[in-house]
Amino acid sequence: MLNSSIHAASNWRPFANDPIILTSLEWIDKNGDNSEIGIYELGQTAWFVNVHGYKTQSREECTWENHTKTIDIQYMIDGAECIDITPVEKLGDPVLYKPESDTQKFAASNHPTSQIVLRPGDFAIFMPGEAHRPKIAVSAPAELRKLVVKIPVALLTCI
Repeated sequence: MLNSSIHAASNWRPFANDPIILTSLEWIDKNGDNSEIGIYELGQTAWFVNVHGYKTQSREECTWENHTKTIDIQYMIDGAECIDITPVEKLGDPVLYKPESDTQKFAASNHPTSQIVLRPGDFAIFMPGEAHRPKIAVSAPAELRKLVVKIPVALLTCI
């Protein structure tokens, strides 16, 4: 996982070795804050940006997810949310798999986790195997607007 501010390119640019990841981050830097709700295709099959909004919830209401064939770049436009992170093998077997979105869902876990808080301008990159539980309220449930870039791992050249 990589977590940084989109406005601090000197922090993340050295790690954006793949052109698809670099182009995704540059798209966010240029368009992210002004993007309307919707889907934006990025030029390759299944590589897109999903701009959406929702209300954060209590940790107990949020679910763990993992993607086996895609990378998420999650970027906060407005609002804030906490995201729990843990290695997927700590969660046991998935209880559900949605092939159309490459999403594994897991039962609740009492296993210790790491946490990050995304605020406007922050992003996190989640690789396959990095299970994450988004939508967690920071202090109280609140509306937010964020985007998620979905990148098929097969598009990467530097794996």
